[in-house]
Amino acid sequence: MQVFKVYFKIIKANLIQIMIYIIIFLAISIAYSKTTPTSEKSFSSTKTNVALINLDENTPLIDGFKKYLLKSVNFIPIENTQDKLQDALFYRDVEYIITIPKNFSKDFLQGKPVTVIKTIVPDSTTRMYVDMAINKFFNAAKIYVNNVPGIDEDTLVKEVAKGSSSETQVEIKTFGNVTHNSGYAVGYFNFLTFSLFSVLILGVSSILIVFNNKNLKRRHLCSSMKNRTFDFQLIMANLGFALICYLILAGFGFIMDIKNMLSYNGLLLCINALVFTIAALSISYLVGLLIKNRSAQSSVANVISLGFSFLSGAFVPQELLSAKTLAIASFTPSYWYVKSNNAIGTLSSFSFNNLWPILTYMSIELGFGLAIFSVALVVGKQNRLSNS
Repeated sequence: MQVFKVYFKIIKANLIQIMIYIIIFLAISIAYSKTTPTSEKSFSSTKTNVALINLDENTPLIDGFKKYLLKSVNFIPIENTQDKLQDALFYRDVEYIITIPKNFSKDFLQGKPVTVIKTIVPDSTTRMYVDMAINKFFNAAKIYVNNVPGIDEDTLVKEVAKGSSSETQVEIKTFGNVTHNSGYAVGYFNFLTFSLFSVLILGVSSILIVFNNKNLKRRHLCSSMKNRTFDFQLIMANLGFALICYLILAGFGFIMDIKNMLSYNGLLLCINALVFTIAALSISYLVGLLIKNRSAQSSVANVISLGFSFLSGAFVPQELLSAKTLAIASFTPSYWYVKSNNAIGTLSSFSFNNLWPILTYMSIELGFGLAIFSVALVVGKQNRLSNS
């Protein structure tokens, strides 16, 4: 196994450059884990930052209104000047400004038409919750004013508070046997395309540059080792190197999210990554045969790894890519790898009908790998004949 031993001696000499890409990938993965959304089993409302400008007196009605709104908003104290209020909206210190006009409480209790003045950030997504809370309070209060003559403010506020004290429990139900949130795991394995391509191209090309040296090739031709034996050992060494890279990168996924990786979804993600590793190794082997000098290694590795990652949807979700981009990406194994990962992430039932599309995507990845490897064997044979 002379070729096998020499192979890993060369890998050891280029270990620093290879480890850089692995460390970069792991750093990206950690950063990504902090921004990946997770599915929740419960619901909780979001409070909106609100400024309340009271031009009326601090009446029991206004005080009760403030206490009622505290369930839905956070009150932010802001000076009642036009510049301060505009700055607060512009910088999103608040999203909603409520202004209560003079004599509001008196006019409201007398049944006169009154309006709460609202100033809102344009296109605010939370305004409706504040609107609903304001309308709910004053609509309920109006019912008591219209139907209970002479009701005082304290009683009015107490009755409205009683009516609004009941809360509805919201529970999010999922259909099927979904027990894990694999959002981070899917994102991690999608990012794996970048690092795996980079590491394999750098490693394999470093080996082949050495073995494709004319003087070394001629010495090999003079030796007793047959070409078939040499090629077999080289292929096995490449597979061993690729397997080590796969185990390191996939293994770190278990460290980062062991709960979700210890599931059927996690197992499928690992199998899909292993199939993709074969395809990535075939491409790396072909690229390594075509690279003639070390100065081109990093450039080629970056172009292929970044290009494939952006096209396939590893960095940008496939749903956001144009139809033309996806059509081009479909000619790469990375596209089918990411597509398979996304399908695995949403899988809740592991019946054959649900697994069939995923198995199809994996088969396409493997088909790419075998086709590219066949081309690489032809290119390698031509290189041997031209240099002999």
